[in-house]
Amino acid sequence: MFQSGVPYHETGTFKSRRTFLPDDQYGIALDNLVKGCTDILLLNPTGTHIFAGKRCVQPQPDWWFMGGRMFPGETPVQSCQRLLKRELGLNIEHERFTAVCAQAFAFGMREQVPKEHGTTDTQFCYKVQLKDEGEVKKVVVDEQEYCDSEWKLPSEILEGNYHPALKYAVGCMLAGEALEELQECEEKGGSDAEVAKLSREFLKRRRAVDEVMKKNEYRLDSKEMNYQTTVLSTY
Repeated sequence: MFQSGVPYHETGTFKSRRTFLPDDQYGIALDNLVKGCTDILLLNPTGTHIFAGKRCVQPQPDWWFMGGRMFPGETPVQSCQRLLKRELGLNIEHERFTAVCAQAFAFGMREQVPKEHGTTDTQFCYKVQLKDEGEVKKVVVDEQEYCDSEWKLPSEILEGNYHPALKYAVGCMLAGEALEELQECEEKGGSDAEVAKLSREFLKRRRAVDEVMKKNEYRLDSKEMNYQTTVLSTY
């Protein structure tokens, strides 16, 4: 993402009136509304590996981001902060979040009954790099929601059988890092040759993001839930 962040505009004075919805009412809401979600690519202290969790609940019972639903009145970063605290026990400062991309989802299944009604989401994706091993040791997933977790290389995700949304976000993250290097070089007065080289690298990574959409061969096969399906990806 080439903007500095995701703008949050509060017009007038907003007060959240969020309340708990019984399962039947929440199911009706899911049938009629698109949920806003924030998801995070969590990087190890050296920035070489991404933390992924293998979900054991719908939707998407497979390798996925850390994150979840936004609450009314939260900025996207505030939502990320709450979710990382809830899911992984991490307290991350606002300035450590970097916007990566935005995506939209439609899932054919959901956890709430009737499960076959599915659910639709919009996603703001951010990245966060952990500072040290102390933060790494705090990363503990909810065993009721995740059956496994691993630190994965970006190349492993891009080249393996992973959801195209996860691949797309990783590709955008790598393109964003190339853009950051280009901007830093220009700000320091780098030569035209240096700027040109970094520009070509950025464009190469940017084109690779579109290839994720064109070469989607992902197949979801959850043995835990006896659920198999494929994904249609489009702009």
